[in-house]
Amino acid sequence: MHAASPRSARLLLAGTLILSFGVFAAPTNPPPAHKLQGYAGYELKDVTFDPSLADKKNVDKVVAKVDENMKQSVNPILQSWNSSADAHNAQKIVIEPHITNLHKPSGATRFFAGAFAGDGYINVKVRIIEQPSGKVIAEPEFYRRAAAMAGAWTVGGHDNAMLQKIAGLVANYLSANYTEAVGGATGYEP
Repeated sequence: MHAASPRSARLLLAGTLILSFGVFAAPTNPPPAHKLQGYAGYELKDVTFDPSLADKKNVDKVVAKVDENMKQSVNPILQSWNSSADAHNAQKIVIEPHITNLHKPSGATRFFAGAFAGDGYINVKVRIIEQPSGKVIAEPEFYRRAAAMAGAWTVGGHDNAMLQKIAGLVANYLSANYTEAVGGATGYEP
């Protein structure tokens, strides 16, 4: 049996690494139909949630916290954009964040049940719409997860951080797509 040449071994290793990276790479959100710059104004709507989540414990508190985090992360960006908005454009951009899936154990649950309360997770779909035309420019989806053990060790701190990070992902997507449409991270962790 012949040993592989050093060159073919390097090529095989490089090919394996490229394939491995592709398999484990996190998915990304597609870019909007076009850049977000050049509109008459920008508005962030309140966070809404899927009706199927209405029976979850403390869902109103969690949604209120996500809404607060979203406004803290996104409104400064929109204020800057609004200060240089194009008054000649008839269209404005409206951003509608919507929680589609959620599991956020409370601090008391983390204290008493620890990791047995499971992983925390949140999925947010954001519709970016031109108004008054109603044309959807983009519908990126964002995901964050809080590991059960990390949540237990921090007595819910890791779960709370997940709610801040989801807002940060939305802000990053908006900022990245202002001057050119490039897409952005989903936050999904395999």
